[in-house]
Amino acid sequence: MAKSKKKQRSILAKILRGILLIHLWFWGIIAALSLLYNFVNPPVTPLMVQRYIMRGHPIYKREYIKLEKIPQRTQEMLVALEDGNYYKHFGFELPMIKEAYQRNKKAGKIRFGASTLSNQLARTLYLTTDRNYLRKYLEVQATLIMEITMSKKRMLELYFNYVEWGKGVYGIETASRAYYDKSAAKLNKNQSMRMISILSNPIKYTPHTYAKSASARERMQFLERYF
Repeated sequence: MAKSKKKQRSILAKILRGILLIHLWFWGIIAALSLLYNFVNPPVTPLMVQRYIMRGHPIYKREYIKLEKIPQRTQEMLVALEDGNYYKHFGFELPMIKEAYQRNKKAGKIRFGASTLSNQLARTLYLTTDRNYLRKYLEVQATLIMEITMSKKRMLELYFNYVEWGKGVYGIETASRAYYDKSAAKLNKNQSMRMISILSNPIKYTPHTYAKSASARERMQFLERYF
C-alpha cells in the first residue's frame, strides 16, 4: 500500500514537472519573440497561417506603416472603440472579464469576450482565433509578457499593422491601399471611421459595405458621436 502511494506521488510529481517545463518553454518563447518584436516586425503570424490553411485566404503583399504616420485621430478612434483604458491598464479589464464570464456561463459556451487591445494583439501574434479556455489561458500569459517587454506605443503599432482587415488583408496600410487606393496616413475622417467600424467582422464586411452589419453600424454611430 505504501509503495503504491509512493508510486502515485512519483507519477504526479513527474506530471507537474512536465507541466512546469511546458510553461517555461512557452514563457521563454513568447518573451524572446516579444523582445525581438520591439525591433523587428514579424514576417508572418499564426493568424495568417490559420486563415490560409483553414479558409484558403491568400496572404497579400503587406504594407507596413509606422505609428507616427497614422493620423492621431485614427489612433484615438481605435483606442476609444476597442479599449478605452488601453494606456491605463496592464493588459486586462477585470470588470469586463467578470461580465463576460457571467454571460458565457449563462449561454453555456464562449460567446462573449472581454478582450483588450493587448489581448487581441497577443492572439494575433502568437495564438489563434479559436474560442476555447486553453487559448484564453495562454492568451493571458502572453499578454502579461508583452506588457512587461513592450511599450504601449509599440504594441499599438503592431496591432495596426497585423490585425485582420479582410480576407488575406492584414494591417491598416494594406487595407487602406486595398479599399481606398491610398496610404492610411491620408485617410480622411469618414474613411478612418469606416475602417475602424468593420474590425468587429472584417471578413464579411468592408468599409464600403459596413452598413449591412448591425455591429458595424453601431460602432460607426459611436465614432460619429464622439469624433
